[in-house]
Amino acid sequence: MEITIKDIESNLETLPKEFLYEVNDFIDFLKYKYFKEKQYEVPEWQKDEVRKRVKYSQTYPESFVSESEMDDYLNDLESGD
Repeated sequence: MEITIKDIESNLETLPKEFLYEVNDFIDFLKYKYFKEKQYEVPEWQKDEVRKRVKYSQTYPESFVSESEMDDYLNDLESGD
């Protein structure tokens, strides 16, 4: 027998509300169990991009600004200074 979303919804609707938290936790557990291996796989293109950005930041450190410098710059833009 195939279980559908409607079957699950019907069961949830008849379940006492105090159990909904546990059901939700169990669903989270199942998702974690199923996706945990796939979740942490970083695609090769993304690794390459990070390597390029690190190399660029080492080659041209002057092209980067700190968060506080950027905040000051944005505040100046907003105030018209």
